[in-house]
Amino acid sequence: MDKLLVVVAAAGLIIAIGWWFFGPKNNQATAAEQGSDDQAATIIVDGGYKPAIVALQVGKPAHITFVRKDPSSCLEAIIMPDFGISETLQINKPLTVTFTPKKIGEFTYTCGMRMFSAKIQVS
Repeated sequence: MDKLLVVVAAAGLIIAIGWWFFGPKNNQATAAEQGSDDQAATIIVDGGYKPAIVALQVGKPAHITFVRKDPSSCLEAIIMPDFGISETLQINKPLTVTFTPKKIGEFTYTCGMRMFSAKIQVS
């Protein structure tokens, strides 16, 4: 009986982990706020990135502000290789990165360990 309980608990844990990493996600892009000469968005870093997808316009300077709420060391860095950005995030201290998207496409950024990722869609 104890063995059965352990097997059932382990199977439940495996399913929960699979759901967490591979389950359905909100794949809708959140548009950046558009100014006359630039665009801006705020991303909350808390167990991932919220919103997970930010929509930007090509050729217009973008100001992305990251606010880290999660104390885990994995989320203390932000790496945006397509835009040449690598920064360290402090807890509850907003950090704004500025860049101008030069081409249309979908660009992934990650935490320092590359365990969490999100996207920037440029159109």
